[in-house]
Amino acid sequence: MILSRHRRFIFFKTIKTGGTSCEIVLSRFCGPKDVITYLPPPDERLRRSLGGRPEQNNRDAFHKRLAGRLLGWERGKQKRLFDHNISAIELRAQIPDQEWHSLLKFTVARNPFDRAISKYFHDRHHNTSLAVPGSQPSKDDINEYLLTLPDRDLTNWHIYADDKVPLVDRIVRYENLSDEIASILRSLGITEEFALPRAKGAWRTNREPYRSIIGAELRQKIEAAASNELELMYYKW
Repeated sequence: MILSRHRRFIFFKTIKTGGTSCEIVLSRFCGPKDVITYLPPPDERLRRSLGGRPEQNNRDAFHKRLAGRLLGWERGKQKRLFDHNISAIELRAQIPDQEWHSLLKFTVARNPFDRAISKYFHDRHHNTSLAVPGSQPSKDDINEYLLTLPDRDLTNWHIYADDKVPLVDRIVRYENLSDEIASILRSLGITEEFALPRAKGAWRTNREPYRSIIGAELRQKIEAAASNELELMYYKW
């Protein structure tokens, strides 16, 4: 998440939608008092190398950290003010109403079927039990794993919406990411050219269309879990 009072926007980072790449680019245009949330060390190094600002203004004040240590809190647990995937509902409760309504709020959505495949390869990258060195996962492997996930992991609706409607002003399509981010930046008075990095694009090794990977049972599960996104963004099987 980025909360930029300097540029007058809030970017909500959804999962497996190019959100890290967007944060890297957007951080370049932020001011020193803007809130920029955490990225893992490899992504943070990439962000710095491309001229972006690192995580900033996202820590408890020193006296709160000191009090936490005296109370025996684990180091690091009490430090961050905002999670990097904080939801719109959560953030709205933590900032003044006037600020919430005055800032442009946007996020990224992706076809839930395609996103599910990306989710599998993301989890495989981080979970050695899913990966056999030198081997490609079978389609059965992908379906079996994704069928075990809770519905919440198959949609981003809870990040940018409440039970019924989106809480953001604009939803960018992953499928047209660069052009739509450029459009938003222009609306904010930013005309500088940029190139979105592929922060995690190399993790997915199977580039077959999702229709050739996802079986009938998994398709039904995704359709139920992501029904709001499918309807809102007109995504089709």
